[in-house]
Amino acid sequence: MSFSKKETYLMEHDLLLKKIIINNGRLKNTPKTDNIYHSLVNIVISQFISTSAASAISNRILGELKTNIFTPKLFKNLTVLQIKELGLSTNKAKSILEISQIFSPKNIELKAKSFNEDELEEFILGIYGLGPWSLHMLKLFSLGYEDVFSSGDAALRKAMENASMVKAGSNISEYDKYAKKWSPYRSIASRHLWTSLA
Repeated sequence: MSFSKKETYLMEHDLLLKKIIINNGRLKNTPKTDNIYHSLVNIVISQFISTSAASAISNRILGELKTNIFTPKLFKNLTVLQIKELGLSTNKAKSILEISQIFSPKNIELKAKSFNEDELEEFILGIYGLGPWSLHMLKLFSLGYEDVFSSGDAALRKAMENASMVKAGSNISEYDKYAKKWSPYRSIASRHLWTSLA
């Protein structure tokens, strides 16, 4: 089985991760998104729930709104209660409303795509309901950053514990410390860890 150069690098630097990569097989490339707003709404929906549950909720809401992509105009004139009635928590509804209002001017999406990493972090973390985990998911799955690891993700920590990389119950800093050996390809390592739980 052939692996990418980046996967080969990871296998050479971590024998425990090597076992996971070999078991998973070569991962497909994750395409970048051309719609940050759509990605952020999906990230908010997926907070604190499983990937499969988040996908089901997202698809149901898209169906109810008769569209295949989230746009600011769908939500910007709704109330928090109206958004909540789509099957979301109050906090998620507040977050989606704020994101929708921020992204309503057409130039904001384009501007956000031109941000450097520091500007992106300041922009995203300034939005209600978006914290480090949301920022990491946007970087990893939507913007194509290659060296992202989110120790705040419970599934990643579980996969590392399953692989005997870090003992269960360890301080969160131990997960970050272990993950340093995967740099500059921590995003690929993370994807392999998630896949190992499937």
